[in-house]
Amino acid sequence: MRKTLLAVLVSGAMVSGVQAANNQVNGYLFGNIGQADAEKPGLVKDFDADLTAELEAAGLGYRSSWDDKDTAFKVGAGIQLNRHIAVEFQYTDLGAPEYKGTASNGGTAKLTGDTDGYGVNLVGTLPFDRFKLFGKLGYHKLETEITMEASGPGGFAKISDTEEEWVTSFGVGASYAFTPQVELVAEYERYQDVADEYDVDFASIGLRYNF
Repeated sequence: MRKTLLAVLVSGAMVSGVQAANNQVNGYLFGNIGQADAEKPGLVKDFDADLTAELEAAGLGYRSSWDDKDTAFKVGAGIQLNRHIAVEFQYTDLGAPEYKGTASNGGTAKLTGDTDGYGVNLVGTLPFDRFKLFGKLGYHKLETEITMEASGPGGFAKISDTEEEWVTSFGVGASYAFTPQVELVAEYERYQDVADEYDVDFASIGLRYNF
């Protein structure tokens, strides 16, 4: 009877230890860099249409372009509540897409929107040994600095404004663990209604350090 009781106590302690390890709260740090691809905002479309019409009415030709891609990055920290659920806090810089236009008289116009800010993600993970698949939902306060510049025979003008918006995001990704501490991460995210105007897609790779 004593041997049986001892075996039950030992096995119970081992199971409890495994469960505690599985439920242990762990932290991690991460950093990603990649490319942001911004949808053309309605503000830019209206600006382009109005400027083209005005210049054509004055007998001038006008050409414009929209550079929707820029380098973007994010850094942050997470709390792995269990094997499947984590919460992340991050700073994100989505770069600055740029509109440019040139008139036939040498005049130029430029409009940029530089976006960055802070947010939180809820992350669901499906682990497969060294590989993990994950999906995430986020909520972020992003600030977009919008700058308009124009130059021509009449001189130079520059105005700027700032838009702050709470935006939602969603993403999917995968990671590979080189060691229990270091993982290589690749992911895709979409930030919706940035500056209450346009969506931004962010594809990135990065490293995660678990502790």
